[in-house]
Amino acid sequence: MRTFHRASIALAVAVCTTTMQVPPPAAPAVGRAVAAVAQAPRTPHVLDVSPARGLAVVEPSSVAQVLRYRMRSVRGTWAAATGLMLLPEGEAPAGGWPFVVYNHVTTGSADMCDPSEVTPGNSERERMTRGDDIAIRLLRAGVAVLRPDFEGIGTPGPHPYLIGRSLAASVVAMVRAAREHEPRLGADWVVVGHSEGSVGALFTGAADQWLPRGTRLRGVVALTPVTRMDTTLELLRRTPVAAPGVNGMVALAGMIIGGAATVDAPLRRLLTRGGLSDEAVALLPHLEQRCLVDLPRSDSWGGLAPSAVTGARGEEAIARLIAVMRANDVRRLHLRPGLPVRIDAGILDAVAPLPFTEMLVRDYRAAGVPITYARWPAGHPEVVDDRFAAGPVVAWTLTRLGR
Repeated sequence: MRTFHRASIALAVAVCTTTMQVPPPAAPAVGRAVAAVAQAPRTPHVLDVSPARGLAVVEPSSVAQVLRYRMRSVRGTWAAATGLMLLPEGEAPAGGWPFVVYNHVTTGSADMCDPSEVTPGNSERERMTRGDDIAIRLLRAGVAVLRPDFEGIGTPGPHPYLIGRSLAASVVAMVRAAREHEPRLGADWVVVGHSEGSVGALFTGAADQWLPRGTRLRGVVALTPVTRMDTTLELLRRTPVAAPGVNGMVALAGMIIGGAATVDAPLRRLLTRGGLSDEAVALLPHLEQRCLVDLPRSDSWGGLAPSAVTGARGEEAIARLIAVMRANDVRRLHLRPGLPVRIDAGILDAVAPLPFTEMLVRDYRAAGVPITYARWPAGHPEVVDDRFAAGPVVAWTLTRLGR
């Protein structure tokens, strides 16, 4: 993310040099949300369909529509979600178009941060349209593209930021809804994600993740996957001053706190009872009012020194927060046996530091996951561009889809 610059790069280096010895990943329990989705009632899941507009319309799509659909929320209740469906030009092949679910980079937790509704006047438009290079290449190759907004973005309710089961539920619910609405979509698909979206992509590929009946997940692509954020925040929170670069990480920390609170009720109560400082509590509403580009500003989370975020019961809150983060770390996943996975990293990445990604690749390979791994001379935002990973990622994806 472009605001992190030298301070965040220095922080990333410090994190990497102090965390090279990490216990092996543990197997996660089957998520209750997954079991709930598997028991979904046999009722229509598409709630509404409308034409896409503004920058959400990616050429050369023949159809660009915003789907509003039902999904199981992270708390196990039915909720509405939205996403963009892009269909290629021409006639669908026999068996239907193969498709890719593209999971977006972090844009924020507020409803206005939904990429399916991006307009030229939106301050978050740069991140919202990141991934267009990949979408354009896929459409030209005759592959449909689905782009979910994620739970709580563009629809009522909080966004469970970096909560893997919620992100995966958004993916599979959109696949189910899109195929219900559009009979020309085929069975074969690949899930691709960038940053937060890569967490959703990898959780979609988990061995215990339910997938829509009649579909075949052919591969997972994780661009700059976020991992070991618990270690990053442990070091960050002791920084005594607000500063350029650090302010972006504090904004992400605010989103992480808000996301963890969606799945941990004691943490949710604790935040306003001493877990956070009075200043941080006053900024909690910003998570539902501002996109990521505005959260690092001095009148928001970026105005807080990391050490000023927690309150008198801060250690108690941090312990609960770390437990949620570790439970949702992609390094603890057991992926579907034999599922091909591609991981792309940025050598200059200050958000998903290269050593963390390399440890993730090593752990997956040790577990027998068939990994394709590529490194690029780029930072966190640029990896998905045509200059770097977009072409090779699409070529790899087309191979998985038999194109």
